[in-house]
Amino acid sequence: MIDGKVVGALEQERISRRRHAPGEGPEDAVRALLDAHGVHPSEVEAIGYAWADAPDGALTPESDIPCGVHVSDRLTATILPTLADELGTQDIIFFDHHLCHAAQAYYLNPYPTADVLVADGWGGDGSTSLFHVDNGRFRLLERYDKCWSLGMMYGAASAYARLGWWGAGKLMGLSSYGRTSDLRFMTFDAQDASFRLDRRLRGSLATARDWNRLGSQWLETYETSVFPFTPSSANAFDYAPFAADVQATVEELGLAITQRLRRLSGEDTLLLSGGVALNAHMNRRIALESGYAQVSGTVAPNDGGTVFGAAMLAEALLGKAPRPLSAEEPPPIFFGPPVSTRMIEDSLAQQGVTARALDPEQLRKHTAESLSRGEVVAWFDGRSEFGPRALGARSLLASPRERSALDRLNRVKGREAWRPAALSLTADGFRGLGMEPPVSGLSDYMLCMHRVGEAEAPQAVAGVHVDRTTRGQYVPDGDSGFGPLLAAVGEDSGLPAVINTSLNTKGEPMVLNPDQAVGLLTASQDIDQLVMPPYVVSRS
Repeated sequence: MIDGKVVGALEQERISRRRHAPGEGPEDAVRALLDAHGVHPSEVEAIGYAWADAPDGALTPESDIPCGVHVSDRLTATILPTLADELGTQDIIFFDHHLCHAAQAYYLNPYPTADVLVADGWGGDGSTSLFHVDNGRFRLLERYDKCWSLGMMYGAASAYARLGWWGAGKLMGLSSYGRTSDLRFMTFDAQDASFRLDRRLRGSLATARDWNRLGSQWLETYETSVFPFTPSSANAFDYAPFAADVQATVEELGLAITQRLRRLSGEDTLLLSGGVALNAHMNRRIALESGYAQVSGTVAPNDGGTVFGAAMLAEALLGKAPRPLSAEEPPPIFFGPPVSTRMIEDSLAQQGVTARALDPEQLRKHTAESLSRGEVVAWFDGRSEFGPRALGARSLLASPRERSALDRLNRVKGREAWRPAALSLTADGFRGLGMEPPVSGLSDYMLCMHRVGEAEAPQAVAGVHVDRTTRGQYVPDGDSGFGPLLAAVGEDSGLPAVINTSLNTKGEPMVLNPDQAVGLLTASQDIDQLVMPPYVVSRS
């Protein structure tokens, strides 16, 4: 942040090319951002850290920031080993994890007062937190024990269904193939804020919830309580009814908790954060049924987004309180390092790749026609989006009209054929498919599921799931970027919509720079061309 404004954000995995950057510190990402924005390390005034993991002996400054603030210089050399001696401060400010989730949701939205629901696997001493914010003053209203973690319940369900602990998105897609029963693994009473397990559940979880063993306790409960009674079936669809029950559980929990929050505050605006806020079906129901007039999220409600909150709270502690966005600003999405035409040209020259330069209108027309022919297009345009969703800067694109293009795209991604594909659409695209209108603050980030009209669904057969929904991204019209490309697609095909998934292969982080984009084209035979405005690189 510079002078109260976020100018850049970057996750370490995009630099090291190791998904989730296990065991790595953030130093490479920090250096890349400082270099990109011309900031010398000595100019750094404050460093925020999105967990309250301060070492013993940390100072506790007086502040109206809730949940405790701690300051220490004892871990700086551990976290930033080659940068520590250059930094303008050695102090790191440690904040409550859920407060950082709440702060990023608040400051990246245009509402002066709002409720914030934070729900994830765990964050400090709780798993779900209810906040109210009034002109920058945060109040923690309630926090619920880690043993009632919505994120842990859902993550364990994903692992039980052989989709992996990080497979929550897959489980949500699988749930649409199953019919729900009356089983709800957990319930929440909005009157007295109490959680309960279904009385039919068996296993140690039902008698003694142990946070240190909570994941294994949930797996044991699933194995002893639900079909197929073992996490070993080779057929994903055996787990579809189970997935449907888990999805219904998290949706009803989310609704009940938001009703509790609104009862406590009387607020009309709700902001969603935490990893559970990536559940687009739950978000849709909250937007439609919770009673809030506005429901919004951010580009990265997961843990990666807490860096925004930590930086903003650090500025607030320095007496430079940031402000929420103005209502006129576009949704904040693109935070990666700037990419110049010179950088693209240098990359093409170094890798010996032949490319054609086109003016913007020609380039969009060419790309639209390529998509209409059923080609898979790698789209690399400007600064990268932050967070887990491809939102029009680092995307693999295909036409939704034919299944064949989706099959090819799935081969590039190593995705199962049964998984749904997301659509990016303009307002005309939403109307053209008879869809529910976009939800401001959710649909901008692909955080809301939308039902597609029955008669219109065949126009986008590859982008509509088995339950006739799509996790639609609303893309505004504009003079440059993704919106004009979708407009060109509409002019060519009659529907301004594309299948949009992240520009990477299975197990790899999203592409960051031109070298990585060219490498992906070279390695993936099912990608027909790479578009890096103003250049088009076609497979020879």
